[in-house]
Amino acid sequence: MASAQIRHFYNTPTTISSTTTRQPLQQQQHTNNCNCISRKQFQNDTFLCHTQTQSESEAATATTTAAATLCQSTLAAAATSATGTTATAAATDDVPASECPQSWTTDENSDSDRDTQHRMRNPLDDIAAGRNVAVLPVVQQQQDLADTAAPLVASTGISEQDRLATSTCLSRLSSKVSQDSTKQQRKLYQHGEATKDYAAAASTTPAVGILTDMQKFARSIFPLVIIFNLLPLFYAECDQTFVSRIGGPQNGSFSAPLLHNHRNHSRQCLYTFLAGPGQRVEVVFKSFNLRGSPPDGSAVGELPSCVHEYMDIYSEVQSSEPAELINSPFGGRYCGTIPPRRRISMYRAVAISFFSNKNVTTDLFEGTFRFINASEYEIGIPIAGSPCSYTITPSMSVNKTGALISPTYPGAYPKDMSCTYQFLGESNQRVRLEFRDFDLFFGGPHCPFDYVKVYDGPDNSSALIGTYCGQQRNLVLYSSESSLFVHFYTLSRTANTQNRGFKGIYEFSESFVKLDFIRENDGIHIRGSECDQKILSKKESTGFVLSPNYPYPYIPKTVCRYFIYGMQDAQHLERVRLEFNAFNIPKVEHKDKSESNCTDGYLKIYLKGQETADAYDKFDYELCGNETQRVISEGPRLAMVFSSGELQGRGFKGKYTFETEYKIPGTAAPDGTCSFTYVSSSKKRGELNSPRYPSNYPSDTNCSYLFLAEADEQVTIVFDHFKIKADNNANATAGAYGSGACFEDWLEMYVVYRDNNDRLLGRYCGQTAPGPVESPRGAVGLRITLHTDQESVASGFKARYFFESAKSDAGDCGGNFSNQDSGLITSPNWPAGYKAPGRGMASNACNWVMKARPGYKLSIHFEQFGLEGDPANRGCPAAVLRLWMNVDSDQPPLELCGEKPPVEQWHYTSTGQTARISFTTSDKTVGAQGFRIVWTEIQDSGPGPPSVGLHCESTYHFQCGAGYCISDKLRCDGVKNCGPGDDTDELHCTTEAAEEDYDVLIIITLLVVSSLICLLCILCHSRRSRRNHVRQLGLHRNAHYDSQTSATGFL
Repeated sequence: MASAQIRHFYNTPTTISSTTTRQPLQQQQHTNNCNCISRKQFQNDTFLCHTQTQSESEAATATTTAAATLCQSTLAAAATSATGTTATAAATDDVPASECPQSWTTDENSDSDRDTQHRMRNPLDDIAAGRNVAVLPVVQQQQDLADTAAPLVASTGISEQDRLATSTCLSRLSSKVSQDSTKQQRKLYQHGEATKDYAAAASTTPAVGILTDMQKFARSIFPLVIIFNLLPLFYAECDQTFVSRIGGPQNGSFSAPLLHNHRNHSRQCLYTFLAGPGQRVEVVFKSFNLRGSPPDGSAVGELPSCVHEYMDIYSEVQSSEPAELINSPFGGRYCGTIPPRRRISMYRAVAISFFSNKNVTTDLFEGTFRFINASEYEIGIPIAGSPCSYTITPSMSVNKTGALISPTYPGAYPKDMSCTYQFLGESNQRVRLEFRDFDLFFGGPHCPFDYVKVYDGPDNSSALIGTYCGQQRNLVLYSSESSLFVHFYTLSRTANTQNRGFKGIYEFSESFVKLDFIRENDGIHIRGSECDQKILSKKESTGFVLSPNYPYPYIPKTVCRYFIYGMQDAQHLERVRLEFNAFNIPKVEHKDKSESNCTDGYLKIYLKGQETADAYDKFDYELCGNETQRVISEGPRLAMVFSSGELQGRGFKGKYTFETEYKIPGTAAPDGTCSFTYVSSSKKRGELNSPRYPSNYPSDTNCSYLFLAEADEQVTIVFDHFKIKADNNANATAGAYGSGACFEDWLEMYVVYRDNNDRLLGRYCGQTAPGPVESPRGAVGLRITLHTDQESVASGFKARYFFESAKSDAGDCGGNFSNQDSGLITSPNWPAGYKAPGRGMASNACNWVMKARPGYKLSIHFEQFGLEGDPANRGCPAAVLRLWMNVDSDQPPLELCGEKPPVEQWHYTSTGQTARISFTTSDKTVGAQGFRIVWTEIQDSGPGPPSVGLHCESTYHFQCGAGYCISDKLRCDGVKNCGPGDDTDELHCTTEAAEEDYDVLIIITLLVVSSLICLLCILCHSRRSRRNHVRQLGLHRNAHYDSQTSATGFL
């Protein structure tokens, strides 16, 4: 598409867009009353003009004839001025000569016209010969005509027919002038290298005499007709050429042409910038406002929206030949409001093609141009076959330094380009390359489109240092030896990019750090760096890290990075232990004690192994002076950054050791084994986990977790996750309790006592988590052991620990039973259901101890049982009941949770005199019904179940149907003490109960009768006492009366 447009541009003075079909000239002028028709469309020097108007008066006829005569004479003058001969008119193929008036026709001589065109004298020849040639820019001609026409417009009148007839012929004249002007511009372009003493102008005209005749004609008979029609046609020609000449200006500006396009024809203008030998062209756009808006909002790409108005740019024109522009790579089409970025020519020329079909165009774009020195792009010895590949050696500069620059920097770099830069130093030198500006198209982290590849050697078969694209900052690269190879590649594609490329500096030097201190100590030099190295573990290996040039003073102003990598895979995880044998980096004393003393030189240590530059400020240690520090990484990597200042020192020598890393919180053993200690005085609560949790634990590993409480404390452990590989003969989802089912990977829990007599609580594997455990009073703490074999692994476990104040032997509930025949044990709040521990408490524990008399043991029967948990699938992580059959034995307890079906009989017989039951709930308990347990003291009949024929030794015993001998007092007590399925101790209890009830009734009756008799006696006695009192009161009254009567009689 672009090639077709440029081809039209070179062949015709008016370029037709690829989106517009080029119409023949006679079709374009069909609306006019006068048609000027070319036999071969702008290939001949003469034209045949034919008028189709008929004069309405003699004055109009005279006017038309005079205009036609002047038109013909002017055309002849143009031919005479250019060739020295008089050109004749050619007959047209489209309109017969008979259709034109005789005064408008001439003899056919098209072939001679073409010869005349080739014989036109080049103005460069006149300049070289010393002849004076006046060169008047078209713009100035147009301004002169405009100034002349201005006072005549308002006062002169003429008929419309005469105006159109004359304007048609004058338009042909204007085309002739424009065609000759364009030819001479191309002659200047083509002969630009032949001479430097020529005029640099926007446009030139071949003959001043033509303009003189035209101006005389404009001031004569028809001034208004000429001015009115000629101005727009002069403005139609808009090509501009800017040429560099010796002693002339080397910069300037350009802007969009002013096109008065009243006929709405498409216009295309070519701006050509031609530099001199040893020069290039730089074009910068200051403003840009073309119709159209690319879909992505940027003025980039050959896009369908750039249809009505756009700009095409060509910056890779290799030759001044006109046809070369057709073959030049297309540099992009632009429209919208975002201007194209800066352009630097790849060779000596830049061409800009502007197209518009707008009626009036103004203030569309503006820019500046500059002719620059091309020597800065010649950075070495050119490599044949490539326009941008060079070989660079130290001898090319005095100080062995120079600049590296992309072919068109800082302008947008071209597409489909491959440039190489080969740096070849001397044997004892290294090459340093610093990119100070780097801007390439970013297509992803792997740079699949445009990129710069740097190789650590003389060619692209050497080891690759890196592939770079996008925008890079602080990109500094070093060769390992004396050579370096850089390859700059851009993809061939339709989409345009406008990235700058790169600019940098290079240096050959013998003073860069020698890399022997890395190779001699099992380090690996990181390619592209001056002295960075990495050290890889060989599985728990050891080695040394040294400062550059150790034991001699290190080189000032050097930065070296050390990356020490422990093993990290499915089976291995290591950490790094580092300690220094020697250390000497001078420190600077400051009056301000808060200021660091390590301002001149330092060694920074990063325990997490930071590898990015933005994390280098977050160091864990900053060392200088003579101090040493023993450090352990917080993972498989440890990083160090050594920076030397102006002061010199001996540096350092450090010993590194790779240790297996378990990622377990706690105090690790100093020998690096998987042993961790948790002390109450250090932390009251925390977490623990299997190695590398939540990742799989390693195989062939033994880990120990020891929890030590104070004398008045107890420790509680609650498991939140549990998955240990089960044996091949065990169901991995069901899990297994006890040492009989776990032989490959397992977890064991112990109670730790002061006499080192640890008691096993249980061995666990599969997915059944151990229940919460609380160390008993008097114990030192708890211990967990994890064992893995060499086979497959699992995710392991995660748990929490709590140190709390010690409780009583019974715990939060419970008790001790001894010298009793039987007893009943129920869970707290039975039968309503147990609850979770109180707020802030890690667990609740209830402990019951049952002790039988000598010669007896215990029968334990679970009448009802319901705890949360599922021993077959997920274990008892929230609540558990543990049952010890003999507290004096080392056998682990039995752990129970879940629901007991009613049809099942859970009955256990102790193996000693003392049994223990412990019920523990954790802080994640939900609650359930609980349990009811009956225990009974039975006669010890030896190991195994009792014999049915066994007779009890005492008459005070009752023999159960199953053979157990229980106390006779337990018969008919309403509790089945003989065990599940045996109720013989509760049979035949109805008669005896009735007799006992009768005796009780008699006693009660007697008591009632006795009570009634006593009550009657009390009542009788009370009534008798009352009568006696009344009688005595009456006698007293009579005696008083008699005494009063005697006294009266006496008186």
